[in-house]
Amino acid sequence: MRWIIAVTALCLMPLAACDRAQSAPLVPALEKLAARNNAEAIYHLGMMWHTGSGVKKDPAKALDAFRRAAALGDPLGAYKLGCYYDGQGEGLVERDLDLALKYKLVAAEAGYALAQQDVGGLYARRGELRTAEAWLARAAAQGWRDALMANAAIGNGGPGLPRDQARIVAWFRLYLNRGDVRPGQREWLTAQEAKLTPEERDRADSIVKGYRPAPTALTMKALSGQRAAEALVAGR
Repeated sequence: MRWIIAVTALCLMPLAACDRAQSAPLVPALEKLAARNNAEAIYHLGMMWHTGSGVKKDPAKALDAFRRAAALGDPLGAYKLGCYYDGQGEGLVERDLDLALKYKLVAAEAGYALAQQDVGGLYARRGELRTAEAWLARAAAQGWRDALMANAAIGNGGPGLPRDQARIVAWFRLYLNRGDVRPGQREWLTAQEAKLTPEERDRADSIVKGYRPAPTALTMKALSGQRAAEALVAGR
């Protein structure tokens, strides 16, 4: 496992899984809120146009909504705008990693784990590995699984970063503990564990035992998808 973080622009939001029939009744209520410049409502409408949930899929409308939501201060809207500049806006906007970082940073600083992971990847692409490391650590602290893998990869070292075998083992073990295991991954971990000194083994065990993922309120809102839109409408 090499110390390389791909900027894959996962940008997957839970609203994409919403059933069209379940989402449709939300649209008029969200549109009323959006007409009053409610930034979160505009973001949810953007997600509906982005995914085709409850409305006809329309990436151009989605992009406009994300721009408006971001301008009004919604961090998830800013994140999705960053996703469009990170490759999702093909045919609508040119890919621009500087703008992707600008907008994803808004959500990362607000506490969204996926944005923190993406920002870490973008900084890594720039060669700013210390900054990348800090953002990936914040995403991993929330339990974001791909960030756990990235934290293990950081243990391989890089410019300004020493190799850390205990870190490789600890974070890869946590990664495997939180999801599906692909063929060969357990064997790879066992091989890495065999390279540990007694002191490194103790440190790796300590990292694993002390790990307590703590997602932020914004991360939980993002993961709740349609429920967040329903809660917004209910509280209007």
